[in-house]
Amino acid sequence: MNDVPALAARTILTTIVCGILGASIACFLTSEEVRFTFDNRTGSLLCVYANPGDASADRCLNDVEPQDHDRDWIVGCGDGPHADNARIWVILTDGPGGREIYNRTEECRVWQDSDRSFTIEKSGDEMFVTDPLP
Repeated sequence: MNDVPALAARTILTTIVCGILGASIACFLTSEEVRFTFDNRTGSLLCVYANPGDASADRCLNDVEPQDHDRDWIVGCGDGPHADNARIWVILTDGPGGREIYNRTEECRVWQDSDRSFTIEKSGDEMFVTDPLP
């Protein structure tokens, strides 16, 4: 008879642990992200940033090497039902601390609905970025 309370406690504890684990897995599986691809057709190292604060730093957090024609960069939009509404910046500079050559922010879903590909070219001293958005 004394095993009934222990069995009930184990059942309740198992249910709680399974519920927490299930909710954690569900959140992980619903995480939104965007995979960008950069085609750097220049001889310059480019830096890619996800927010203006990072772009003002004198260091390159994510780089695209010269003549790298297939550089991926993944940015998370967040978790939950409204993650696709999160705003994502894409900022490109001409090297660490260099001049800004591209800056645009859009909702996660706008980027996801595009082909997410950037082509960077140079003519003289000017850099041109072709982005995936209208």
